[in-house]
Amino acid sequence: MLAFSLLLTGGIAAAVFYIILIKRRLARDRAERKQAEQREQIRSHVLELLAHGAPLATILGAIVRGLEQEKPDMLCSIMLLDSEGKHLLNGAAPSLPDFYNDAVDGFGIGIGAGSFGTTAFTGQRVIVADVRTHPYWAPYRELTARAGLGACWSEPIRSASGKVLGAFAIYHRQAHHPSDDEIRLIEQTANLAEIALGRSRADQALRESEKLLSDILENVTSYIYMKDTSGRYLFANRLLRERFAAPMEEIVGYDDSKFFDADTAANMRKDDLRVLHHGETIQAEETNHNLLTGVMDVFLSVKLPLRRENGSIYALCGISTDISKRKEVEEHMQHMAQYDALTHLPNRALFNDRLQQAIAAAQRNKARLALMFIDLDKFKPVNDTYGHGVGDLLLKEVALRIQDCLRDSDTAARIGGDEFVILLPAIETQQDAARVGEKILHALNRPFALAGHTLEISGSIGVAVYPEHGRDEKLLVKSADIAMYHAKKNGRNNVRLYQPGLQGISE
Repeated sequence: MLAFSLLLTGGIAAAVFYIILIKRRLARDRAERKQAEQREQIRSHVLELLAHGAPLATILGAIVRGLEQEKPDMLCSIMLLDSEGKHLLNGAAPSLPDFYNDAVDGFGIGIGAGSFGTTAFTGQRVIVADVRTHPYWAPYRELTARAGLGACWSEPIRSASGKVLGAFAIYHRQAHHPSDDEIRLIEQTANLAEIALGRSRADQALRESEKLLSDILENVTSYIYMKDTSGRYLFANRLLRERFAAPMEEIVGYDDSKFFDADTAANMRKDDLRVLHHGETIQAEETNHNLLTGVMDVFLSVKLPLRRENGSIYALCGISTDISKRKEVEEHMQHMAQYDALTHLPNRALFNDRLQQAIAAAQRNKARLALMFIDLDKFKPVNDTYGHGVGDLLLKEVALRIQDCLRDSDTAARIGGDEFVILLPAIETQQDAARVGEKILHALNRPFALAGHTLEISGSIGVAVYPEHGRDEKLLVKSADIAMYHAKKNGRNNVRLYQPGLQGISE
């Protein structure tokens, strides 16, 4: 009976011990589940803050407070490397004294610079179980004693590429060495901080990129815009808004018909459709009349399609540069190259081009044209007596009188000092040309009142007719020149029609 009683007593004791063990394990499992749930809640809260674009300080604060809530005996801190990577700045440390945070803000990194300074420098975890005895904290013992800190562990916070971004530090009031579970907790928290920092820096880089792009778009000396597939504006940079004299909200959603005349808007729409419907990138000159400002300008416009990832076009981007002044310069240079600077009549180069075209047209149409050479009589004495200033005034007046004798289709040109040529691209008979010559001669015979002087000159005019007096430019010019020579030889102030057999001055 005694043996049975002892066996029974021992069995009950074992059962009680086993029950206690199970309860403890269940309690530990419940605690671990609760901790896991808390950690997941913290993680979810942080990710939610990230998704809503919360400030970095708010997110880091949430990470620190969440861990301190789970582990009330811990005081946590997140410190971030500055842009130079040489100093640590406070990111979040809500439970540490202000004087302590102020003292470590801007902390230089390096081996022996506390736990976190060493971690940031080496990129390795640093465990200091007792700050009162560890050499890393020797220079700061008075500070840690005042703050009531006994231990400090730190874990590097890295970017996805492995670059150290900062350090996560955990303090205890008393000397304390971390358990395996606490090490895992440090790593998890540092990883969460890494996510927050990575997202924050990516957002910052995006904002900086957007600002840079905005600064470029707003300050570039070109008109930049976007239009949707219906030709309505999606964006207009500052220069275009100023040209339209309208804010963005009065531009977006409207097409070109609001800002340009109907013809200009229609031409621009044709180019837009080539981009939007056919995916072309086009470069073209556009002459635009702004309805709001009344300005007419010339632009060099480049338009290109904007595509989605699947290749479909959702908008066009246009860059237009005002080349009005450049065009004016080009036209002025072209005018200078083709027109006489004094009389503004065509010069020899332009006249020869028109003569060639007129001969080609006459050949096709089996028509006649006339070429006239005019050499002014008594012009040299005017220059010698009154000077070149008066001589220039006389040449300008001569040009006006000659033009008054011609039709719009005719061309008068100055090819030398006092030499002029006339092209009559369409005549019926040789006498038609002779009559025009007599008309010019009569105009030149009238006195010129210039600069207080009354001047009298005349002209010697030679006339050659296509095709009778030459079937190409060279022969026709030679014939007109010979006829002029004989007009001057025969007493000047007359019109001479070329005749076969007339000889030139060198013949």
